[in-house]
Amino acid sequence: MGRVIIPRDRDHAALAFGPQTVRLTNLRKVFWRERGLIKGDLLQYYADVAPWLLPHLAERAMTMKRFPDGAEGGFFYMKRAPRPRPPWVRVCPIAFKDVIEFAVVSDLPSLLWMVNLGSIDLHPSYGRCDDPERPDFLHFDLDPGP
Repeated sequence: MGRVIIPRDRDHAALAFGPQTVRLTNLRKVFWRERGLIKGDLLQYYADVAPWLLPHLAERAMTMKRFPDGAEGGFFYMKRAPRPRPPWVRVCPIAFKDVIEFAVVSDLPSLLWMVNLGSIDLHPSYGRCDDPERPDFLHFDLDPGP
């Protein structure tokens, strides 16, 4: 498959990946006002880095940090995979006080679906879905200073 192009000239698009269709919304919504970047730019970035990113997200429950009004707006964390969702978005049930069905990013369509929800940064679990209590990677969070 060649490079996926996210349209910049319209608000909505439907991208077909074989039997999967990802519906993208509010593509021209401003996500970084000062830089003039829109939601479509964020989706394009994730589409471009997907070949390198997807192996690190495979088989991991995702906590979404959603920014419905862009990076300058408020955000909230979402663990449960929202409903309705496309039938091809896999879930990873993990028991806490009750069982939570986390979304899993397993391919480009599911990645674009999650980013389309306003998930600017992604938070995969450290353990895989088949053994969530056994982390298998280490994460360093190096935030730049001013």
